[in-house]
Amino acid sequence: MKVKTNWVPSAFTMANMFCGYFSVILCTSGKFVQAAWLIVAAAVLDTLDGKIARFAKADSRFGVEYDSLADVISFGFAPSFLAYKMVFSSWGTLGMLISVSPLVFGSIRLARFNIRLKGTTKEFFEGLPIPAAAVTIATFLVFNFSFWGYLRWEKVFLFLVIAVSVLMVTSIRYETVPSFSLQTGVENRSKFLVFVAGIILVIFFPQEVFFPLAVLYVFSGPFYLTLSVLRGDSDKKTEKKKDDKE
Repeated sequence: MKVKTNWVPSAFTMANMFCGYFSVILCTSGKFVQAAWLIVAAAVLDTLDGKIARFAKADSRFGVEYDSLADVISFGFAPSFLAYKMVFSSWGTLGMLISVSPLVFGSIRLARFNIRLKGTTKEFFEGLPIPAAAVTIATFLVFNFSFWGYLRWEKVFLFLVIAVSVLMVTSIRYETVPSFSLQTGVENRSKFLVFVAGIILVIFFPQEVFFPLAVLYVFSGPFYLTLSVLRGDSDKKTEKKKDDKE
């Protein structure tokens, strides 16, 4: 008798959604650090549900759509509300427009991702993933409260909110989470080892390390894009496509 496991990844997606919902509730009570950590917890669950779905061969179109709905709450609405309550509520209409940008641009990115998705695996992300954007916003607050007990760099926070929002709807390439296996190519093994090293650092120094690592990932996309332009990689790809057509 074959046991159906389709519900397992959906359970993780539900937990992801609950973390986003609970984060909003904590924001209303002024518990901003706890609310930020719940967004991080939602991101961990979001990573696991996809991995588990592929491992159990339970991935489906329904799972993709349901995951996106959960992501809108946990990584769109929750960080936008957190940013509004923490900083932008005193800025009037301008503050509301700035704080809603992760929700608006994040939902656009998810919709674009869903219509372009072919299969359930991908070699890279097109644009900054919405969980990464949300985690960057959340861990910035954790980082500030860890060192100073309040949000010290409001202008830097403003820049981050706008930057991650815009990067989500660009076509800049971002690396995916590596396969949890060393039985793959050299590139994936290298990514996996770097990923594990980052996880170890986060486990031992979560408040100090999480935000710097998130920033490194956010700006890795523009950095490698600039590097590829300087090397002329884009021109080589264009020439290769022309040769293939001929």
